[in-house]
Amino acid sequence: MDGRFASTMPVKLTTGRLPENPSEIILPAHLETNGGVKYSAGDVLELDIGIREYDGACLDQNVPLMGPDGGESERFTVKERRIYTVVGFYERPSFEPFSAPGYTALTIDDGEKTYTYDVYLKVRHPRELYDFMDETFYGYKRTINNDYLSLFGISNMGSFLGVFYGLGAILIGIIMFGSISLIYNAFSISVSERTKQFGILSSVGATKRQLMRGVLFEAFTLSTAGIPLGILAGILGIGVTFKFTEGLFSSLLGGSTKAVLHLHVTWQAIVIAAVIGFVTVLISAYIPARRAKNVSAIDAIRMTRDVRIEARKVRTSGLIYKLFGFEGMLARKNFKRNRKKYRATVVSLFISIVLFVSASSFSSYLKKGTGAVIDPAEYDIIFTYTPDTAEKYTLNEIFDSLSNVNGVTESGYAVMNSLYHPEIDAGNLSDEYLEFSRKSYNQDLKEGEYTYINVMQYFINDEVFRRFLEENSMDIDFIMDPNNPRPVVYDYVKLFHYQEEKYYTMELIKKDVKTINMRKMASMDGLFFSREEEKNGRTQYIYTDDYGNEMEFPAQKALMDHSIEVGALTAKKPFMVVTNQGRHISLLYPYSAAHKVLGEDFGYSTVQMFFKTKNHSAVYEKMLKVLSTMGLGTGELYDYAESLESSRAIITVIDVFSYGFIVLISLIAAANVFNTISTNIGLRRREFAMLKSIGMTQKMFNKMMNYECLLYGIKGLLYGLPVSIGVTYLIYQSIKSGLETTFFIPWYSIAIAVGSVFLVVFATMLYSMDKIRKDNPIDALKEENL
Repeated sequence: MDGRFASTMPVKLTTGRLPENPSEIILPAHLETNGGVKYSAGDVLELDIGIREYDGACLDQNVPLMGPDGGESERFTVKERRIYTVVGFYERPSFEPFSAPGYTALTIDDGEKTYTYDVYLKVRHPRELYDFMDETFYGYKRTINNDYLSLFGISNMGSFLGVFYGLGAILIGIIMFGSISLIYNAFSISVSERTKQFGILSSVGATKRQLMRGVLFEAFTLSTAGIPLGILAGILGIGVTFKFTEGLFSSLLGGSTKAVLHLHVTWQAIVIAAVIGFVTVLISAYIPARRAKNVSAIDAIRMTRDVRIEARKVRTSGLIYKLFGFEGMLARKNFKRNRKKYRATVVSLFISIVLFVSASSFSSYLKKGTGAVIDPAEYDIIFTYTPDTAEKYTLNEIFDSLSNVNGVTESGYAVMNSLYHPEIDAGNLSDEYLEFSRKSYNQDLKEGEYTYINVMQYFINDEVFRRFLEENSMDIDFIMDPNNPRPVVYDYVKLFHYQEEKYYTMELIKKDVKTINMRKMASMDGLFFSREEEKNGRTQYIYTDDYGNEMEFPAQKALMDHSIEVGALTAKKPFMVVTNQGRHISLLYPYSAAHKVLGEDFGYSTVQMFFKTKNHSAVYEKMLKVLSTMGLGTGELYDYAESLESSRAIITVIDVFSYGFIVLISLIAAANVFNTISTNIGLRRREFAMLKSIGMTQKMFNKMMNYECLLYGIKGLLYGLPVSIGVTYLIYQSIKSGLETTFFIPWYSIAIAVGSVFLVVFATMLYSMDKIRKDNPIDALKEENL
């Protein structure tokens, strides 16, 4: 590394110091914790320096070991031997892939030529990065830090930006709609119910301009207090949220790095929020005030504009009288004679329903889209059981010892075997995949034609495999027949269409397939398949030996037919099986069938043990001690969950902010409804006092108000649900631009919305009526606030 590398890249020392000359070196801390190799500061190392080669190409640290069974096909050529002094240790670097073949040691560049360099750049204008890379490094291998750039909304994928900005616009729209409606509703009720006051002021000489200025001044005064408080509350709220999710964001941004999340508030955001809030308040005050000032003083004092009775329009159905009695009929007539007063409540409920269902839909689609693209493995820790380990302990002895470690919640083991360059008959493939193949790979496949599909065989321990079959109601005897074992074909795949920049998910095999017809590369002693070449209109298959010599074979000799009788097709999988990425299917067998299916090849296979845990770090440390106690090396134990911290953190962050968003919107909606209903009930004190004075009992009041609650709820749902479904469809269209998904309505949120509407309405009504119940009718009749 050069002098600027340590300050530019995430090199975090744990002990010691950085190297100062080419003879000093620092080692990664996980060389001991993961590799089981321990050194101390001051130790002198003599290391072979050279190059890795495979098929004529030089390999770097980003390429895992090449070849079957741990990289037997690649060669390491020693160029020189050097002596280094260890001067420090540093945290596992994020620039080292988890699949790297070795551990990244760092020293100072000595200026000598080497076969390859890694150059890290930071540009002044990130949005111009893609053009800069094409112009400057065309033809070179390059990697872009897309995770970092995506935090700034920068990507060369139009579908990502489409989803990003589309969902962002919908999110902002939902929040603004809720906030504006809450403010507008409050002013609308306040101004419309003070029409009589405006009439009195007008009658004593107040001009329309003075009335308008009075209302706007009131709005301005409220804004000067409410807007700063709202901004401070928003900053405080998001600050507290970030404080509690700081660990998640640290994992999201770097895994092992100790990143600190700081709240950064831009003045532009504060100004925009303040301006939007202030303009909303002014508009909310201006519209109802304009209506009020245009009413003549006499009409305003007499309230003739608010209540206009026409016998024909206040008739009620006889069914209402039969179902709800006189009280229901009276409530219905009240609703008809003064729709304006009740409209505010219905509109408030409508807005609340739209807000809640839209927020729930937004969160559901966001989580579904994130889960489809980011699908981390379900297991946390892996242990590889090798033939060397088998000389000391049996498979079950080690498996039981590790499974019994406190904190392990589920465990299993499997042998994995990849078929050698398999091709499957297109007649066995689903129509959905064939259509995708036509669009993405430009392949128009017909039955009888073969296409490459990666096939992985899993031989899962019988206990886990049998439980999986039982949970999915599969024929255990048919599938686990010891004389003729049949695989469960896991064919659910996730594919990326590069032209459309879009993810697709589908099942790759036809539903009714009983036998999969395929052909695979024939195994030839001492030879490895290299590539295909077209010569004279025929496909030739090129094999190479350990020395790089090539041999050509025709299809008749290079390929062998192979058919598989299907035990069952499934889109589900046991926890140790990874999600199929690209053109890939998995054949799931019980471990007891491995000898029958693999034959002699089974004796050379390693066994992978998989563990799910409550706390992967703590369990990993305990397992290290167990292996050390048993006299075994710890290099085969791998804390896989550590490499997935970033992916899993994304899912958790989405959950936290989704539920937080739903809670925020729910509070706005509930406050909107509560404010509207309680204000309306409070302003009807004189009306209720009049009804009491003519003999209406409390029981009759309750019956009348119950009908009003039902009326509010039903009308709010009648208008709110269709609009909510419309907003949900807009969210679906935004997600669909980056992920092939089906339209769905989150019915659970619809059910919650329906229940919550009536719960909030009835609760608010009970609260408001309880306050009015204590009123003296004579005192209430004297009030002039109606």
